[in-house]
Formats: sequence, structure tokens, C-alpha cells
Amino acid sequence: MPLHPITKDDFGVENAVYGILMIAIVVMVALLIGSLVLSQGGQVQVLASSPKASLTGVMYGGTTPTMMINHESGDPLQVSQIMLNVYDDDGVLIGSTQVSNISPAVTPEQLSPGMQTSAIPLSLNTGKTIDTGSRYTVKVVSSQSKQQIGSVVLVAR
Repeated sequence: MPLHPITKDDFGVENAVYGILMIAIVVMVALLIGSLVLSQGGQVQVLASSPKASLTGVMYGGTTPTMMINHESGDPLQVSQIMLNVYDDDGVLIGSTQVSNISPAVTPEQLSPGMQTSAIPLSLNTGKTIDTGSRYTVKVVSSQSKQQIGSVVLVAR
């Protein structure tokens, strides 16, 4: 009979090794998830800051086409930070208007639900026109994040 029977017991060593391996795996997974979250932080902030709004409007054709935007609901919009992309009924982009480049400035500066802008002159591509009675889709885009804020389908008056 051995003098120290406890020294022959190997069952405790096996459990300790499993415990250490499980802790190492948990730490590695936590580091991987942490690095992914931290590397995507800047993109998450840009997406979170893009406003969304439900919009309607009125479009006038003719030699100097214009549009007024009605803000129905959603986030307040900085009018100088929006861009209007106008598409014809076939989905072809016929013009793009950077609202900050318009002089005199479009009012109000901040468009909240229940408000309407002043007339916004539309910039159209060469040879393109806004015809009375024709249908157009206007996509309102943030000029900073390039994210779509809202879209409206209109029949020109």
C-alpha cells in the first residue's frame, strides 16, 4: 500500500484543465466581439444620425420648375442639408438639386412636422423638363450622409 494514496488521483487535474480551457475560449470570444464592435463604431453613428421623414409636396412644371415640400411626420430636417433627386416615370434621374446652393435661401431653415418649405427651384439635366400632368418621383437625400430621408411621388401642375 502506497504511503500517499492522494498523489495517485488524476481526476482533479483533468477538471482543472477543462476549466482553464473554457475561460480562455470565453476571453477570446469576448475580445473578438469587442474588436468588431469598436471597429464599426463610426459607421453606426452615421446611420443613427440620418433623419427619416414622411413627406408630401407640390411640383410645378414649366420653364422654371419648382417644388414645395410638406413635412408630414418624422424627424426635423435641416433644409440646407438636403438634396432633391428627381426621377421621371421610367425611373431615369432627370435632375438633382442641392438645396444649400439656392439663393435666396429656402425657408424655413429647419422643417418640422406640419411645416412647408418655400418654393425650391429644381435643377434639371440638359434637355429634361417637368411636364404638367406627368408623374415624377422625388427622393430627398441627406447631403451629409447620402442616406435617403424620404421619397414622394408627385404629378406636376
